[in-house]
Amino acid sequence: MIVGALLGGGASAATQWKAHQRGEIETNEMIAKVTKDAVKTGVISGGSTYVAQQMAGRPLLSMLTIVSAGAAGLYLMEQLKDKQDNEA
Repeated sequence: MIVGALLGGGASAATQWKAHQRGEIETNEMIAKVTKDAVKTGVISGGSTYVAQQMAGRPLLSMLTIVSAGAAGLYLMEQLKDKQDNEA
C-alpha cells in the first residue's frame, strides 16, 4: 500500500509540477492533487495486495489478480481525471 502511494504520488507530482511551472495551478492546488492521487493509488495497491494474499498458494492466480486490479485502478483513475478535466 505504501509503495503504491509513493509511486502514484511521485507520478502525480511530476505531472502536477509541469502544470505548476507553466502557471496553470497554484502550489496549494498542486499539493492537494498529489496527495489525493497518492491516497487513491495507495488504496488501489492495498486492495489488490489483500486480494492476492487471500489467494496465497496459487501464484498464477495471485499474479493475474494483482495485474488486473492494477490495470482496473489505473483505468478508473484516468476516467476520473478525464471527467474532472471536462468539468473544469
